[in-house]
Amino acid sequence: MRGENNDYNVKRLPKKTAPARFGRKLTASQKERATHICVDCGYIYSDATPFNETDPDYRCPQCKAPKKRFAKYNAETGKQAGGTEGDLATLLTVTVGLAGVGVLAYLGLSL
Repeated sequence: MRGENNDYNVKRLPKKTAPARFGRKLTASQKERATHICVDCGYIYSDATPFNETDPDYRCPQCKAPKKRFAKYNAETGKQAGGTEGDLATLLTVTVGLAGVGVLAYLGLSL
C-alpha cells in the first residue's frame, strides 16, 4: 500500500490475551502425568493416555508441532529431562567443523 495510512493507530490497538492453556500452573494430578514437553512452545503433555501410546500423527494443541518435537520432561525440576544426546551431537558437529576448517586452511596456505 502506497502513501500514508491514517486508518489505524497501531499504538492504540487492543491487546490480545494469551491462549487459555499458555503459562498456566500444573495441578498435582497433572504433575504426576506430565512426561513430555513441546520444545517449540513449552506445552506440557499431561493427558491420561501415556505419550508413547498416542497417535503417531499427534500434534501439539498450542503450536501444532509434530510428536517428534516433544522431549522428556521432569515435573519436579520443571525442565527438560536428559538432553545429553543433543549436547554430544553439538560437540561432535563443532569438532568436525573445526577439523574441516583446519584442513581447508592448510590446503589454502600450502598452494
